[in-house]
Amino acid sequence: NPVQFQGQATVGTDAPLKFSGSGADLAATVQLSVAGLPLGVAAPYLAQFLQPSLRGKLSADLEFGWKAPDAQLLVESLVLSDLVLADATAPAKEELASIKRVSLSKGRIDLARQTVAFGKLGIEQPKVALLRGADRRFMFESWINANGHGKAANPKPAVAQNAQVTAPWSVVVSDFVLDGGTIGFEDQALSKTVAFELRALKLQARDASREGKGGVPLQVSARLHSARNEPGLLDCRGSVQLAPLLVQGNVTLTQIPVHLFEPYFGGGLNIELLRADASFKGELRYADGATGPTVKLTGDSALEEFRANTLGSGAAGLQLAEELLTWKALSLRGIDLALMPGAATVLSVKETALSDFFAHVIVFPDGRINLQNLVKPDNPTEVAAPAVAASAAAAATRSVAAGPAPVINIGPVSLINGKVFFSDRFVTPNYFANLRELGGKLSAFSSQAGPGPTQLAAVELRGRAEGTAALEILGKLNPLAKPLALDIKGIVRDLELAPLSPYSIKFAGHGIERGKLSVDVAYLVLPDGQLTASNKLVLNQLTFGDKVDGAPASLPVKLAVALLADRNGVIDINLPISGSLNDPQFSLGPIIFKVIVNLVVKAITAPFSLLASAFGGGGDELGMVAFAPGSAVLQQEGKAGLDKVVKALTDRPALKMTVVGTASLDAEREAFKQERLRALLLVEKRRGLVSASSVATANTAGALNAVSVSDAEKPALLIEVYKRADISKPRNLAGIATDIPDSEMEQLLLANIPVSEDAMRELALQRGVVVKDYLASRQLPVERLFLGAAKPVASDPKWTESAELTLASN
Repeated sequence: NPVQFQGQATVGTDAPLKFSGSGADLAATVQLSVAGLPLGVAAPYLAQFLQPSLRGKLSADLEFGWKAPDAQLLVESLVLSDLVLADATAPAKEELASIKRVSLSKGRIDLARQTVAFGKLGIEQPKVALLRGADRRFMFESWINANGHGKAANPKPAVAQNAQVTAPWSVVVSDFVLDGGTIGFEDQALSKTVAFELRALKLQARDASREGKGGVPLQVSARLHSARNEPGLLDCRGSVQLAPLLVQGNVTLTQIPVHLFEPYFGGGLNIELLRADASFKGELRYADGATGPTVKLTGDSALEEFRANTLGSGAAGLQLAEELLTWKALSLRGIDLALMPGAATVLSVKETALSDFFAHVIVFPDGRINLQNLVKPDNPTEVAAPAVAASAAAAATRSVAAGPAPVINIGPVSLINGKVFFSDRFVTPNYFANLRELGGKLSAFSSQAGPGPTQLAAVELRGRAEGTAALEILGKLNPLAKPLALDIKGIVRDLELAPLSPYSIKFAGHGIERGKLSVDVAYLVLPDGQLTASNKLVLNQLTFGDKVDGAPASLPVKLAVALLADRNGVIDINLPISGSLNDPQFSLGPIIFKVIVNLVVKAITAPFSLLASAFGGGGDELGMVAFAPGSAVLQQEGKAGLDKVVKALTDRPALKMTVVGTASLDAEREAFKQERLRALLLVEKRRGLVSASSVATANTAGALNAVSVSDAEKPALLIEVYKRADISKPRNLAGIATDIPDSEMEQLLLANIPVSEDAMRELALQRGVVVKDYLASRQLPVERLFLGAAKPVASDPKWTESAELTLASN
């Protein structure tokens, strides 16, 4: 007969439980309602399997129906609130994970058919901190009591051959929402700890099922936080199919800190990645197949704020913490990447732009270049990525390696505001050079050889070398072509040669004191490896210094310059070169150097004849401009002599003038101090004039620059200079500076004025600049005036304070 029943109870202290039902024959229906049931009541049962304690509350409205042999559980609603998984062994019961709310509604569980279906599953504010220790084990591996006693479970027996395999359960969720999630991750198993947080994690899926065909609509978004960066943003909208795996949809990544994950891949690099923020917006399709994965990626990408240093092991001259590569933004627009099993990988980029970049190019003592070794050969990286990503990447890598050579198509490339710092450690002393303001463009090119000639991209690059020389590179090349193919012309105008002294010392035994270089080079490399090149060098007023003791070589440079220079002092060299790059004995650098040495083997400096008659008689004494000891102020006698020099140079446009300032620490120490004190007095007087209320009308800038200090003004100015001086002064018992006579103040100030070789070098430089500026002020073209290197002079009784003038013809 039919039976009906109902009842209620209280579970624990305040969790009301209501139940009702009916039954007849072999069928029954039971309704159950519970509100705020503490999960702690199940703690003794869970403790057999789970070491951390679980607390929270359960509320549910359920209906169980049974009609032999079928049984179903209907879930009208089920809510788990304030879930906390805590370490029961810690004094404060530290929280290991938590969920604010889990809600299920409109669910049906069919035990006979092994199906589970829910209308909606919601998870609010889940929070967990994942930790992988130095032993490569995750923290949750120790949470499970495998056999209920905390010991390892016995291995499962093998399945008999005739045993029936249980079909998997079918699970369908019509609407799944995870909102407000926070996942922390810390990996201590690497050379450097990786730590970050995913915050504001949101995941939405509809009609999610394991067997779903055509894909489950899915949306995922989060913000990635790390210790040093602004949060990166992730947003993915698409669909996922699990069997076989198929992922496709729109992906948006903004400022993802790639450097954060450097420990996972940095083992294969010879650089230290300090920062790299990656962004991507486009579409992704990944599909597992019988022969391997297929990947299709399209969109735009950027790698910004890139900074990388060299790694240092002491080998090959490499030093720690040397800046190697930086750029503000690398933008790749119109990316189209396709990977298919057995087929060539195809990568196309419609447009590339690199802005505000820097590269440190180093030539090591053994002749190698640092940028050739950014990737370590045959050095596997640490494997610590998540299993799915790692297996997918490995499968894709195997597919690429097994297939034909990749096809790469690159659209126009723009280079904006670049810098290159060149360090040559092959020569001693080392040579350094700067290329700045580099900008230009490269047209489209491809690695795929067509039926005709190799496709070459037009290249146009301009900049400045060492801040003075104009640099221009024009032509065509294809950096992806194998063998190399290019047709390039390079132009350098007015490169100052003095900084190249390390090269001239190494190969010729003399340093370069002055000179300018203009270069026109052209290189044509055909696909068969045949090289045809021309190198035109124009050396203008090349002047070499004295022989350097201990230099590897010493060439008869005076004779060489006399032979090579024309009547205008210009050396014009043409270096035709030809050969095959496929010839293992062919090396371009040594060939060029050999030709230059053969032609300019003696191209250093020769003594220039001084034309005494050019100065209207008595010219020898005009080759030196005298200065007062310690001073760089041009005197009237010096100006009169320079006026004669101007007249001679004006009448003889084929002459050029070099000015070399000199100074001696031994001879000018005290005089330099007196001049420095006089300058301080002038500064103090100008300060007083500038502070006066009438300065705007009574004094012009020129008048202020021309002020002098009279004997009557000196005592008062000396007192003010003394007061402002940061020196040790005589003081009374109260610590207050006492008044002292003017002579003592002066001596104390003089004693505290430092004088060094650097100060003398600066004084010598000022003398040369003053003379050069005076000559230029007399309408001499600046291109005919050169400033030589300042020359500090050791103790020499025959030396007098001066700037030396030398003449050279064009």
